[in-house]
Amino acid sequence: MLEFEFVQIAVGNRDKFLGCPSDEEWKRLFYFAQKQSLVGFLFCGIERLPNEQRPKRELLLRWYAMAEIIKKTNAKLNVRCAELYNILKEGDFKGCVLKGQGVALLYPKPEYRQSGDIDMWVGTSEGKLASVSSVVSYAKQHGVHVSHVDIKHADMRFFNDAQVEIHFKPSYSYNFIYDHRLTSWFGLKAKEQFENFDSAVGFAYPTISFNLVYSLLHIYRHLFSEGIGLRQMLDYYYILTNSKKDERDSAYETICRFGMKDFAGAAMFVLQEVLGLKGEYLLCESSRKSGLFLLKEILLAGNFGQYDNRITRINKEKRIKRGFAQFARNLRFVRYYPQEVLLSPIWKCWHYGWRKKHGYL
Repeated sequence: MLEFEFVQIAVGNRDKFLGCPSDEEWKRLFYFAQKQSLVGFLFCGIERLPNEQRPKRELLLRWYAMAEIIKKTNAKLNVRCAELYNILKEGDFKGCVLKGQGVALLYPKPEYRQSGDIDMWVGTSEGKLASVSSVVSYAKQHGVHVSHVDIKHADMRFFNDAQVEIHFKPSYSYNFIYDHRLTSWFGLKAKEQFENFDSAVGFAYPTISFNLVYSLLHIYRHLFSEGIGLRQMLDYYYILTNSKKDERDSAYETICRFGMKDFAGAAMFVLQEVLGLKGEYLLCESSRKSGLFLLKEILLAGNFGQYDNRITRINKEKRIKRGFAQFARNLRFVRYYPQEVLLSPIWKCWHYGWRKKHGYL
């Protein structure tokens, strides 16, 4: 598949296309880059190509212009991350930038990774998990608009030019047993993440060993909600290729404890098939059957499901009807991930009660 060849060229696992793409094929590749939020990254792939395989000047200039916007956006977000880190520090909180600007630093050219908002995990000054109420109260006391507070995170308007999600814990599971294990694990690992400060960028971000577990969990969670794209898989590719074998072995044991063994095998298949991940970096043995299913979802949905008509239709519904529609959508996953699918209505009812009890509806 031409798109897979292109991604592997950008990653550095292939030197050039097997043939010379036509003008129509380049238009298709440009659409693919937009759909998967890989415009900047794949522009770097174009720079690796021999001149005869590059797109025509008009498309190349358009691509370059979009890549430069991404570069400027990343520069702004890096500044905002450092500012937010210091704002939280003034309130005796510790911060750790999840995903985005932290993971981008693993890329050969971080400035071209297409980012969205700022995801900041907030903890206490002792490096423990912070309560939802303490963080929300601090933000409101400083005139920050707070919206959509849930058990995991809240939208907070610290800046006019950058969206911010404040995380009280990085993620969750619909399975209450796994969720309890996750919360305990986050508590054990929190201090190390908050102290992983990088003076070059001015903020803390997770260690590789933490991201080996957390980033796969993040991808897994999005499969059941907004959908996932290749950008998330690319992030995990660079986490894996920057990790050590003992870190991967330990991460895989933890991932199995969180009920993600089968998903890990599917993800490894996608990483090998699309990105050309070498066997030495695999977290576990790849699963072709579940991997093909996952790859189909990724190619259909695009980044965070923005191109999936099934998801856009669901999001237009009112709350209760939306919940039923999303459950119906997720039934297609029950064959591979039955517990997450079947337990989701129970968890969502509990979560609704939690939000109502604490006044966050």
